[in-house]
Amino acid sequence: MRETLSLLWFELRDEVGSVPWTVYFWMFFAFQYFVYGQLISLLVGQNLPDYYLYYGTGLLIIMTFNVSTWAGRRFVEGAHEGRLRYMLSLPLRRGELFLEQLLLGLSVNLVRVGPPLLMILWITKAPPIMLFTSVLVLLMMSTGVMGIMISLSFVAFKSFDIYSAIVAGMSALLIRFSTILYPLAYLPGAYQSVSLANPLTYGADLLRNALNLDVSYLLAPSTAAVVVASVGISSLAIGMALVPRVLEGVKAS
Repeated sequence: MRETLSLLWFELRDEVGSVPWTVYFWMFFAFQYFVYGQLISLLVGQNLPDYYLYYGTGLLIIMTFNVSTWAGRRFVEGAHEGRLRYMLSLPLRRGELFLEQLLLGLSVNLVRVGPPLLMILWITKAPPIMLFTSVLVLLMMSTGVMGIMISLSFVAFKSFDIYSAIVAGMSALLIRFSTILYPLAYLPGAYQSVSLANPLTYGADLLRNALNLDVSYLLAPSTAAVVVASVGISSLAIGMALVPRVLEGVKAS
């Protein structure tokens, strides 16, 4: 475990030290929330009084999803750049390497999404307990997405282009066919059934429940929590089972 933490600290210093990318994430949130969010809330605010906060939480979900997909893509790029072969030469078990990559993604997620979350909590004058529950929900979502993206790495080691196309397609479908930007009740009927099969829908509504938004147009928090936890646990199990075999193939190539 000591070696795992040492590798995590080494990689974390490199990633967190990438100030331009971190600032870009914060600027993206600031523009989307304080400019575009204000404009769109004026359009739909009559039907949804809390839409400005609703939109802000949706941005947090999108940012969490983007950082999680970045973590999976970084894992794949490490194989093509030779970095992964170096890590395979370290005295680490394959499961520990998968865990280290997961912890790296979670840590970077906290650094990049944490300040925007604090900003929303400060604007809404939320109590401190909401910070804990919100971070817990975002980390659960991030774990599930990263586990899926890293588990798909076996595709990338055969064709990086196919992997990129799968990730881009999944990202577009998961974000658009969900309740990230609009409540389920306000979506067209055809979209609602698809959104209910989307784990991001449950994660977004669970975060809004944690922030005490109007629960009349949100899914039941118990159902959302079960779905988000199930996706996270199952993706971890699949990753722990699949990734070590993939890594052996990388080492042998």
